[in-house]
Amino acid sequence: MYFYNQNIMYYSFILFQQFINQTRIYQFQIIKIPKMDTSAQIKEYREVLEGNRTYVQSKLTQDPNYFVNLSKGQAPKFLLIGCSDSRCPPNELTQTQPGEIFIHRNIANCVIPTDLSVNSVLQFTIEHLKIKNIVVMGHTFCGGVKAAMNQDSVGGMLDLWLNNIKGTLEKIQPIIDAIPDEGEKQTTLAKFHVREQVRNLWKNPIVQKAWQQGTPIMIHGWILRIETGIIEEVEADDTLPSDLAKQYNFKFQGIEAPQKKNIAQQLSDLQKEEIAKHVQQQHP
Repeated sequence: MYFYNQNIMYYSFILFQQFINQTRIYQFQIIKIPKMDTSAQIKEYREVLEGNRTYVQSKLTQDPNYFVNLSKGQAPKFLLIGCSDSRCPPNELTQTQPGEIFIHRNIANCVIPTDLSVNSVLQFTIEHLKIKNIVVMGHTFCGGVKAAMNQDSVGGMLDLWLNNIKGTLEKIQPIIDAIPDEGEKQTTLAKFHVREQVRNLWKNPIVQKAWQQGTPIMIHGWILRIETGIIEEVEADDTLPSDLAKQYNFKFQGIEAPQKKNIAQQLSDLQKEEIAKHVQQQHP
């Protein structure tokens, strides 16, 4: 028994040494960090926290149960996929309240088919929150669009991410070349980029499965003009997702795919309902 225990201890020691040797390459060299003046950053940080306290107090003044009610759950009507740009706050731009829009943001409002983050958001909002309106919102003066257009390298991971925009640029290069104004070139690319992300959503299996189950999900494209604050709708290439090439139409086991015209009719009817509601709100 003593000999057996010695062997266990010996092999445990060997394994521990191997672990140390293997993990050594992940250890950072400790360097002396120069002393820095962080007083300005601390002041800004404190101001942000103080802003939260002011926000809470203003909400409680209007409704003492505001946050209690908010904690009971969410039932947003919209999923918005937007850019992480700090100038594009969805709730402020649309005068909506917390709980009304489920928001997903990334660099340059990309809907990349293999992105686990955006697909997780899609599945959660469609299958669990039962959202029926999805918006892709781009904006003018987008740094990602500008970098992609000018072929500026902004770093390894970012360059790979922005290749998604360059794919759109490659398709519409003649249109871009025909525009004399540099700013308008970028705005045009931003619009076409939004249209391409809308099409990526049309092709998404999570979205298509919901359609085939009879859920009339509408997908919209927006461009925020930062210079005016106005949101403009972006027209899609095709009139309806049913116009997609057959290669993108999924066949789900146990779900009978509806006819194209049925999908189109459902989306058209839903759009008419939304327009009617909007008109009624504007002219009660």
